[in-house]
Amino acid sequence: MNSPKEVSVSFVRPIDPKDGYNPEHFEYIEKKLSKEIEDIENSSYSFVCNGLVSDSTGVSSITRTIIKKIFNADIVIVDISTLNPNVMFELGLRLSLPKMTIIIKDDETTLPFDIKDFYILSYPHSLSGIDLDKFVSDFKVRFVKTWTDFDATDGENTFIHSFYGSNLINPEINTQNLNEAIDKLGNIIDLMQHKYIAYDPRDRWDSFDFEHDVSSPIPLD
Repeated sequence: MNSPKEVSVSFVRPIDPKDGYNPEHFEYIEKKLSKEIEDIENSSYSFVCNGLVSDSTGVSSITRTIIKKIFNADIVIVDISTLNPNVMFELGLRLSLPKMTIIIKDDETTLPFDIKDFYILSYPHSLSGIDLDKFVSDFKVRFVKTWTDFDATDGENTFIHSFYGSNLINPEINTQNLNEAIDKLGNIIDLMQHKYIAYDPRDRWDSFDFEHDVSSPIPLD
């Protein structure tokens, strides 16, 4: 008998405490869902939760570590409660891949227009009572069905796959080495974070040579 296929699961969620939220609100949801996921009994799959994509103890580049985890995880669960900018950015990165993503939020977060058509599971902001139990039950059903469908169709039901065949995306486009792509994307993010395009005429970044800037190591402050 073949052993179950190991499936990696990572989380994206707000990290810092938010006004109106228990300081451990998002960690509680992550840990609760992680336990439920790893307790799923399935003869074909074994689900392993690897925590946050932003967990980066002992690494030299947090940005590149986050991107690699977003790219490499089989499943990413994204809690968009409070519409945290970092979370929304990482969600955008994940949705650009033909890989499985599940989006959740609390029932006090209003969805922006851009993602109102997405299937998003809501849990009670209070994290208590029958409503939370129902959310967990619904989540497990959705989780297993979504992964089973994804694995059977090789990602044909993902967000980005719906654009294949259009004039927007050509799935046959030549791709570069993943590590090179991650490094380049990391440099773009570092560039935006450090705001190296300045007004000092002696600063070589003022040339707006974007291809050079994102391909070169970023000097840190």
